[in-house]
Amino acid sequence: MVGSAVTDLDPLAPSLARNVEHRQTLLVSAGGAVSAEAAGQVLGITRQAVDKRRRAGTVLAVREGSDWRYPACQFDNGEVLAGIADVVRGFGSAGPWVALDFLLASDTALAGRTPLEALRAGDRDAVLRLVRGAQGDGFA
Repeated sequence: MVGSAVTDLDPLAPSLARNVEHRQTLLVSAGGAVSAEAAGQVLGITRQAVDKRRRAGTVLAVREGSDWRYPACQFDNGEVLAGIADVVRGFGSAGPWVALDFLLASDTALAGRTPLEALRAGDRDAVLRLVRGAQGDGFA
């Protein structure tokens, strides 16, 4: 009964709730997300340098409230995984949550792997083809 009253007040409430739930699921699948300070510690740089990389599109950051959070899955041995910047820039207009969703979704073009798994395996070219396909008409 309460759910119906909320829907009557804001018909978008169920969609917004599903969006929040999906984002939380993505962050769990990404191994969590860290602050700019923590990302800087992983990368051996300052928080300001992390923010600069975020603005340049070379590291993936998603908004949580008023904060930028850095999905842990993109870090590998003190570096940003090769290919992450290509994905971030490729989905720039769609936004970082779409880029994160892309990274974590298995794809038949990658033999059922996720783009993140493909990047970790060094298959950057295959991931770039998928990014280009997503940007255009789907024919990469």
